[in-house]
Amino acid sequence: MAADIIVSDEYAWTASSGVFAWVVEFLLEAVEDTATREELATVLEAGLGAVDLRRLPDAGRAQILRALREHVAAAAEAGLSPRQPEADRRFTVGHVKVLALMAEDVARSAGAG
Repeated sequence: MAADIIVSDEYAWTASSGVFAWVVEFLLEAVEDTATREELATVLEAGLGAVDLRRLPDAGRAQILRALREHVAAAAEAGLSPRQPEADRRFTVGHVKVLALMAEDVARSAGAG
């Protein structure tokens, strides 16, 4: 089963439910905004298949985008299952890096406006 993180009007990132849950758990640890943390916890607890960053409070959205840009790739390198065959693990880490690139582009576009 797949799940989505809607990063912006231009970008949506789709991943397996396991990788999606890993990213949401990572974000839950990285975000300080209370309302955003509650939303992320609800997504995990209820097994919801999407996080729409556009609907989150501005502070939480900014914290998520920063965590995605600056930390998610390294966290994926260090934290994704070493039990996966190496080729599969590299593919999964690469897919998480795509999410980081999306966040980078959204931040760059926001700074340009």
